[in-house]
Amino acid sequence: MIGSESLLAIQILGRVRATLGDVEIELGPPKQRAVLALLALQPGHPVSLAEVTAALWEGKPPSSASHLVHTYVARLRQALDSGMPRRQRTNVIGSVPGGYRLTIAEQRIDLQAFRHLAHQATVLRESKQPEHAFLMLGQALAKWEDPQLEDLFALLPQRDEVRLIRQELINATLDYISLGLETGRATSVLSVAERLSEMEPLNEMVQARCLQTLARTGQRVVAMERYAVLRGRLQVELGVDPSPELEAAYREVLDGSGSVGGAVESGSAPDRTWRGRGPVIDGLLGRAEDTRQLVRLLDRHRMVTLTGPPGVGKSALALTVADATRHRYSDGVIVVDLSTARTRQDVLRACAHAFGLPRSRDCEPWMLTEYLDGHQLLLVLDDTELALDDTAALIDDTLRANPGVVVLVTSRELLGMPYEAVYQVRPLAVDAEIPADPAGRPPEPALQLFARRAAQVRPGFRLGPSTWEMVATICRQLDGLPLAIELAAACMRTDTLPELVARLADPLREIRPTRRGGPSHHGSLRAAMYRSFALLDATEQRCFASLGALAEDFCAEAAAAVAREIAGEQWNMPYLLDRLVDKSVLEVYDGTGGRRYRMLATVRALAREMLDRFGYADRALTVRSCRNGCDCLDARAPKLAEYYLIS
Repeated sequence: MIGSESLLAIQILGRVRATLGDVEIELGPPKQRAVLALLALQPGHPVSLAEVTAALWEGKPPSSASHLVHTYVARLRQALDSGMPRRQRTNVIGSVPGGYRLTIAEQRIDLQAFRHLAHQATVLRESKQPEHAFLMLGQALAKWEDPQLEDLFALLPQRDEVRLIRQELINATLDYISLGLETGRATSVLSVAERLSEMEPLNEMVQARCLQTLARTGQRVVAMERYAVLRGRLQVELGVDPSPELEAAYREVLDGSGSVGGAVESGSAPDRTWRGRGPVIDGLLGRAEDTRQLVRLLDRHRMVTLTGPPGVGKSALALTVADATRHRYSDGVIVVDLSTARTRQDVLRACAHAFGLPRSRDCEPWMLTEYLDGHQLLLVLDDTELALDDTAALIDDTLRANPGVVVLVTSRELLGMPYEAVYQVRPLAVDAEIPADPAGRPPEPALQLFARRAAQVRPGFRLGPSTWEMVATICRQLDGLPLAIELAAACMRTDTLPELVARLADPLREIRPTRRGGPSHHGSLRAAMYRSFALLDATEQRCFASLGALAEDFCAEAAAAVAREIAGEQWNMPYLLDRLVDKSVLEVYDGTGGRRYRMLATVRALAREMLDRFGYADRALTVRSCRNGCDCLDARAPKLAEYYLIS
């Protein structure tokens, strides 16, 4: 016998309702419907009574909450098994220890059916079947009755899952539009693109796809007018300029080109102007002036090196500059990832792989220079610091033999070539003072970056009067380093802003979200910092550790005094400090009283950790003050026994 469960269906992607065959079931009052919606978000999984109670009363349940929940569940069971004798009921809502579980087959819930179809579309797209993927994704999107999920938001206003589900719709719709453009169906997806544009008026990726769709359907004037309005809204409401993604879409509108996200139109030749890891996906913030200066340097020099502290964004900036200048080189851009290269053969193999040469056990420099003969291209060598000598030799051979090649390098340490032009990449600036009226000025790029990444894991997060000060504090304590800011923002998946601020007391251990899609040394803040420490020789490492006893800003005299006291060393301190500057763990500047050094707080956290490793943490200090009377010692350095500042 076919039970009622086989005909039962539950819809939450519109008005929350249940149907038995063609007949809609009366689900009762809003809180009773909210119970069913909550269970339908997690079919097959137990939902505790405490979770149901918190969802229904937003953390302030009445004393009778448990009794009310039991009543709602009993009435739902009766409604869903309407007309069935008690002993023949299917127990769609089953009891589990401490809670309940929805036992209906997942394909009978519209959300799960949507997800299944969307996954199938992804598989088809990855297997090079865009036509079938487009049709499958269209079926998935048809499951949505209300893209705004107004009923679900009203029933469960505090549930993060609801916001994440809406983001699933946005992502799937963007994929559908992209597939439509890729397969020559711009007219078919135009109405979808315009509806999504109305839903997400300030989502720049959404607006970019809408501009592209309008351009492909012959409505370039409409697209240009829409871009002008959007640009004004971004500046007035968010205080930001259009993102690179949106600007690229606008350029397509102006020049009539037809690529989507870097992919070429169906039937055209593959893009060979870019080989290797591509540009950043969602654009850089606060790097417009850096990009302009680097473009000018590439006009005048055949080798330019981007250097700077760990996590400052050298690789992302280099790829952005390469993308901005690729049209200048008839043979485009080749990006070589050298982040794990340590030997000469590692460097040569990585280049051969990026060039597309046949794989062999050994590779010789002449093979690469012969391949590049007659080419005009930009060669990006990324993360070269583990194999500086071998990379420098390759660059020298390449530039001498191939006059059409220009080289852009990223490294924490300079290569020391006689013709090397150096560009120091600085952290994103964060003002020391919070503005009296945050709404009256645009947020700084560091704060924009945090907000962008935080919104990805906590949809709806925005900078405002209640969040501005804490976000600025986080960005400032993380030195304005883009990697550190992104890792901290990823913690917003589970943390509140106050909890995240508390983590900054020990950032190397506490800022450790799961991160993939990049080099291993970008997987955590500590990994990024430790890579710089590993580049130091034994003496430099001991010197670096001793500097953990100093304040962030100090002079060479104080550094030498501390080295004598806690390390028992008479080092040539000016030379060692210069080496640490060359390796991007220190900054040097002219201050009051002469030359001074500065260590970023995140780098210094590692130096303080190394005090223990080298046995310096328990040594007492009897250091005299500097000649100019400055206080360079750090009373907060961990475990140091005592300080005596003798004037």
